[in-house]
Amino acid sequence: MTKKYFILALRNFRRNRAYTFINVLGLSIGLTACIIIFLVISYDLNFDKFHSKYPNIYRVVQDVDSGSGTTYSAVTPYPLVKAFRNDFPDVPLATQMHYQGEAMLTVDGEKLMVDDILFADSLFFEVFDFKVLSGNPKVELGEPGKVFVTKSLADKILKGGEITRFKITTTALEVAGIIADPPPNSHINFSMVVSMPSFTSEFIAGFPLDRWGVRARGYAYIVLPEKISPATIESRFKPFVQKYHNDEEAKRTTQKLQPLGTIHFDQQYLENPGQVSNVDMKDLAMMSILGIFILFIACINFINLATALSEKKAKEIGIRKTLGAQRSQLTFYFLSETFLLTLFAILLSLGATEWLLNWLNPFLEKQIDLALFSNYTLIIFLIALIMFTTLLAGFYPAVVLSRFSPMAVLKNNFTTPGSSGTFVRKGLVVCQFLIAQILIISTLIVSDQMEYFRTKPLGFDQEAVVVVSLPENKKVTRDALRTRLEAIPGVGNLSFSVGTPVSDNRIYTGFFLTETGIDGGSFKVNFKSVDRNYLNTYNIRMVAGRWFDESDEKMNETDIPEKDRRVVYVLNESAVKRLGFQDAQEIIGKFVTTGVGDISAEVIGVLEDFHVSSLHSEIEPVVFAIMPNFYYEAGLKLNTGDLHATLALIEKNWSEVLPEFYYEFEFLDDHLASLYQNEEKTFELFKIFAGVSIFIGCLGLYGLISFVASQKRKEVGIRKVMGASISSILVLFSKEFVRLVIIAFAIATPLVWYFMGQWLQNFAYKIEIPWTKFIVGFTATLVIVLLTILYRSVKAAKMNPAITLRTE
Repeated sequence: MTKKYFILALRNFRRNRAYTFINVLGLSIGLTACIIIFLVISYDLNFDKFHSKYPNIYRVVQDVDSGSGTTYSAVTPYPLVKAFRNDFPDVPLATQMHYQGEAMLTVDGEKLMVDDILFADSLFFEVFDFKVLSGNPKVELGEPGKVFVTKSLADKILKGGEITRFKITTTALEVAGIIADPPPNSHINFSMVVSMPSFTSEFIAGFPLDRWGVRARGYAYIVLPEKISPATIESRFKPFVQKYHNDEEAKRTTQKLQPLGTIHFDQQYLENPGQVSNVDMKDLAMMSILGIFILFIACINFINLATALSEKKAKEIGIRKTLGAQRSQLTFYFLSETFLLTLFAILLSLGATEWLLNWLNPFLEKQIDLALFSNYTLIIFLIALIMFTTLLAGFYPAVVLSRFSPMAVLKNNFTTPGSSGTFVRKGLVVCQFLIAQILIISTLIVSDQMEYFRTKPLGFDQEAVVVVSLPENKKVTRDALRTRLEAIPGVGNLSFSVGTPVSDNRIYTGFFLTETGIDGGSFKVNFKSVDRNYLNTYNIRMVAGRWFDESDEKMNETDIPEKDRRVVYVLNESAVKRLGFQDAQEIIGKFVTTGVGDISAEVIGVLEDFHVSSLHSEIEPVVFAIMPNFYYEAGLKLNTGDLHATLALIEKNWSEVLPEFYYEFEFLDDHLASLYQNEEKTFELFKIFAGVSIFIGCLGLYGLISFVASQKRKEVGIRKVMGASISSILVLFSKEFVRLVIIAFAIATPLVWYFMGQWLQNFAYKIEIPWTKFIVGFTATLVIVLLTILYRSVKAAKMNPAITLRTE
């Protein structure tokens, strides 16, 4: 019986090729979206699960309270793990690491930059199951000067094993073994693992490693024994913090345990040892909803076309029922047709998915593999997806068609059973238009927010500014660089600093008004070490007092004894307000104490607020000081002449002053654009999903219009005989669908207003949702619908009425 049904279904597909093509194409697009979204979500949900101790691994994190709120940080003091092993002997597995990020390697005199350098202790590979190909890390990582390199880096630099030694900056290392590259779904990423005894204060700007107040990029992980709960350990953290921190720090610091399984999705503790971004579960939920929407649109197409074709199948159903076919048999027959169509669509979807992953992986910065025959979860999902789609798309048409009365059908007195048939079809078309308009309008709003990112004044000059890292921070080197680079005609200004106004190099500390003391309120502040050229290089405006001058710079050079240096501060407007002053002039001459060296210094000026991070965050308090020890970057303001020649001269002179180091540069506006990568991806996804939903909707609309044109052939013929124009006939075809578009727009408007308003709450600086985007979205949908109707109905309108009426 089943075989017979499948043969009949194939015959029906061949007889109705156009409708079959539309259904298979629409379903395959919807199923492709679902498969891709499933692969993306399962990729993220499986982060870090390859570790055998996965359920018991925790990261130590800490919250620090201040007058300006709580700072949530995944980085912890470097002495923490050693102290933890002493004070928590019942937790034997604890490992300390430091993520260095980028550094220069020197191999046989050849220089190259390498990312993701990790320092780790001897228990690192006991806690984590990264594969060791050769060597004994439990021994070697306990000794200075040892390094394990990944297989990919070894192939690049070791040249078949000939080289066993190289240098990271000035630290000489011996290769102790080879390790496999970390899996792509690991929140810890590295190209090499250097022994922790090789880690010195040189790598964190000279800060002492034994101070509990120093936190750069250090991470601590522990493995809890089965019988010890996280709550038990956390309850013992309070006396632990009080023991090792001073009274003020202990009062404000809370240490917690973060389960390994939550790290990839956490939006508070965002720092990770590696260039692996965290994923917001809201984004995964949004992707799931969009995938369901697209599949729903495709299923609506199927339902509408199946019920629209009911007249063609009516006589077949009537004859089958007259010959004794049961309703359940007919239902199964129609579900068989749907199952076959879904099966064809899923095969097309798998091919499309394999092809699309080549583009999607670089776009999402993931390494997703279809792996159809080895991924059992995917196989189960595909089976469930086929069954779900078969029931969703096929159940309603099967029930409707199996209800036909054989007597009415065979007397040519056919109507779709019940008045609800047309109503349901119209309701489904409204759902299609609703989803399409939601996606179109949302895309337009996201586009406006992205344009706002690009055009909002940031309070400083970002155009034609080149940023170059400083690998060596010596006065003689800086002086030589300044002399040479400022002599280049294309260089307008040069400034050394901890970083540009918006930079990844940041120093966060506390600050308070010296006269009121720390009890009067200590607040979190962004500490920026800058030189006197910083103001002119980035074109920032003063609102009170003065900027640093040459004498301020001379009094803080590194060749002056520390006791003889004279530090002065410049604050931004937000820092002034945080200290309780409404007028910037009032703080001039006051003394402020910062956590950098606990230095109390006079405030000599106030800068106008400018953005020091992305527009996700409000402008934060900033303290500026001249401290050359923290000069990590050079910012060069270029004249808009021959940029290519200027950049070549900069590289030439830089390389002559620092021949042993690797030269790299970045335009500041490129760095600013990188701050909004996630939003750019959201924008691209919205555009893709909106386009797909519109395309599927148009496919279904084309099929429906074709059916309506077939149904109204004789009516059109009579109208033309009676003198109707082609335009009036086109109105006949389109007015019902225009009404449905208007209904969909009325429903879409409040939904988009609410959900896009929620999305915009993620930004401290955002657009007001413009009502014009709703009009544009409605008009775009209406135009697309009318063009689709016009394309199909104009042929019916032009048909000779003699041909359509000759059978009457």
